[in-house]
Amino acid sequence: MNHPIQPGIKAVLFDWDMTLGAALGNISSVERTAALLRHVGLNYSIEAIESARTQRQARIEQGQLPGPLAPQTKDGLIVYYQQLLALLDHPQPSADLGEQVYNAYAHLPFVFYPDTLPTFRALVAQGVHLGIITNHSPAIRPVIEAELGVFVVPGAILISGEINLYKPEPAIFRQAAAQLQTPIGHCLYVGDNLEVDALGAVGAGYGLGLWCDRSAQPPPKNLPDGVHRITDLEQVIPYVVDGRQ
Repeated sequence: MNHPIQPGIKAVLFDWDMTLGAALGNISSVERTAALLRHVGLNYSIEAIESARTQRQARIEQGQLPGPLAPQTKDGLIVYYQQLLALLDHPQPSADLGEQVYNAYAHLPFVFYPDTLPTFRALVAQGVHLGIITNHSPAIRPVIEAELGVFVVPGAILISGEINLYKPEPAIFRQAAAQLQTPIGHCLYVGDNLEVDALGAVGAGYGLGLWCDRSAQPPPKNLPDGVHRITDLEQVIPYVVDGRQ
C-alpha cells in the first residue's frame, strides 16, 4: 500500500460504533436490533425484524415513508425506530418509545475489534493527539471514557447528542480539531462510513479521511482526493509515520 506523504499529521480522530468495535460484538445487524429491542422489553423474532426492515426500505424507496434509509441524527433515528415498530405491529410506536430505544443502544455491551487497542497504543507512541467524533446519544460518554480514557482526554470526545451537531456536518469536524488545538489540515479522520466519515472530514478541511471498510467487498475504482480506503485500523499507522518523514 502506498501512503502519500502528508504535511505532518498531528491528530487522528475516530468514529466509535462499527469503526472501533460493535455493540454485542460480531453479530448481524438484525440480531443487534433484536437485542436492542429486548433491552427495552420488546420481544420480536429475527424474521419479523428482517421483514420489517425490508418493508421499510421498500416503502421509503416508493415514497410511502419519509427517509433517509440510514439516519444519522437523533430525530432521524427516533423516527426510524417508530417506523420499524409500526411495521412490527407495535400498538403504540410513539416518539417517546423511539427515544427510549435510541438511548438504550449506548447500554449494549461494546466489544472492540482486535486491531483497535494496538492501533491506539502505536499512535500514542508517535505522539499524535487522539479524538473521537460519534453520532451517538450522550449516554455513550461514560462508556468511551472508561474504555479509552487512557488514550483520549474527555474534551477530545465529541458526541453529537451533546452538542446537536452531526456528521457529516463540517462544524462537528471543525469543533473537534479546535478542541485538540490542531490545525484542521493536520487532522486525519477514520470511520466506517465513506460518505458520513471520510468524505465528511475531508469536506470540512481535514488533511485525510480514511474509510475503514471491513466488508471484504471489491473496493471502488476511484475515491476523491484526500480519501483512502483501509481494511483494518493498523493501516492507519503508516499514514501518520510516513507523514512525519
